[in-house]
Amino acid sequence: MPTPFHVFLDVDGGGWHPAAWRRSRVSPDAVFSPARLKEFAVTAQAQGLTGLTFEDSTLPDPRNPRGHLDAVQRAAFLAGTTDTIGLLPVAATTYSEPFHVAAQIASLDHSSAGRAGWIATTSTPAVARTVNLPVLDDPQAELTDVVGAVRRLWDSWEDDAVVRDVATGRYVDRDRLHHVDVVATNFSVKGPLTVPRPPQGQPVVAAHERDLLDPGVVDVVLTGSERTRRSAGGPLVVLEVEFALDTAAASGAQRVEALDADAPAPARGRLRWTGSGEGFARYLSGLAGSVDGVRLHAAVLDEDLRTLLRTTFPALRVARLLQPPAAGATLRTTLGRPRPVNHFATA
Repeated sequence: MPTPFHVFLDVDGGGWHPAAWRRSRVSPDAVFSPARLKEFAVTAQAQGLTGLTFEDSTLPDPRNPRGHLDAVQRAAFLAGTTDTIGLLPVAATTYSEPFHVAAQIASLDHSSAGRAGWIATTSTPAVARTVNLPVLDDPQAELTDVVGAVRRLWDSWEDDAVVRDVATGRYVDRDRLHHVDVVATNFSVKGPLTVPRPPQGQPVVAAHERDLLDPGVVDVVLTGSERTRRSAGGPLVVLEVEFALDTAAASGAQRVEALDADAPAPARGRLRWTGSGEGFARYLSGLAGSVDGVRLHAAVLDEDLRTLLRTTFPALRVARLLQPPAAGATLRTTLGRPRPVNHFATA
């Protein structure tokens, strides 16, 4: 049996390039349409991908001139139209309320039957001005505090807290709900949560290594470096790759050059790859065994996804690297991560 290799696809807007919307097959106001989002999700699931990711920001995004939809809401929309693929929205920790983040991701896990993940990110100082809050001195420490608080809130309900006892009129066993009182440097939060414990116990938490003081607080580390390796017993390592593939009209490099002429792309801490779909499959195959998976960002989703479907994904299946999640499996099970024990239940 080959070593598991997990492929995630980001389906945000027109693609990773700021000018992607100009090459999209739909008008800018339809880039976030439900039908388009569902089409990408159903296609990705049929190809056997591990998960979909959804970027988010409170700032205007040049890639999406008609606005931006909340990442958690987009993931929640797809919970009912997919049944095996993981759903991992971005939710920033710097200026978000931990209680709200915990409730949103727990709700997503319930609605998707255990397929939810959370990509925790820090925010830039510019975001502080949009929410009228002071700039944080240490957003990485804030992320650590928020993730810890969210995990405690998820554990504030024991797995069997909901009893639904009609005879006695009890919905919950109050002894299995636990008080949470977290006081951090920049916030305080109390529980229990308003949502029962998620099906996974705790949904999968991912974060980029640049945002982490302690990788041990997450289940998946996102990285832009091929040199990052998984430590024994540590979180999975997933390489961030933004790519542009050759088409009949132009090479991948030429496509990026043309896109840059419209709007230069900023560096985002990801590895960038250009070339043929077959060459991309060989590159990804070479990563297996070094990292646990990849998170793919297409330059232009409408163009690059067609090439992935025609050349790259079939080659990965032949190499037995693209293996679909099992029916009924949670995202944790697919990733080989154990279900966390509720720390209140063992206290």
